[in-house]
Amino acid sequence: MAGNHEDEKPDEGLSVPQDAGMAPGAAPPAESGVSGLGPPQPEAPRRNWRPGLLTPVWVVVALILLLVVALAVYMAVR
Repeated sequence: MAGNHEDEKPDEGLSVPQDAGMAPGAAPPAESGVSGLGPPQPEAPRRNWRPGLLTPVWVVVALILLLVVALAVYMAVR
C-alpha cells in the first residue's frame, strides 16, 4: 500500500540516543526560575475618577477661563 508508513525506518540523524536523556534531578524544574523576578505589579487603574479627585482640576480650569474672559474684556474696554 502506498499510504502505509509502518514499514519505513526513521532517518538515523533524527533519532535521539537512549543515553542522551538527563538524569532525574540533574536540572531544576522549568518554572522554578520565574518566581520573584521583580517587584510586584502595581494595582490596575480604576475605571472612573471619583468626583473628589476631579473637583480641584475643574476649579483650576474655571479660574483660568475666568482669567481669559476678564483679560479679553479689559483689552476690549481699554
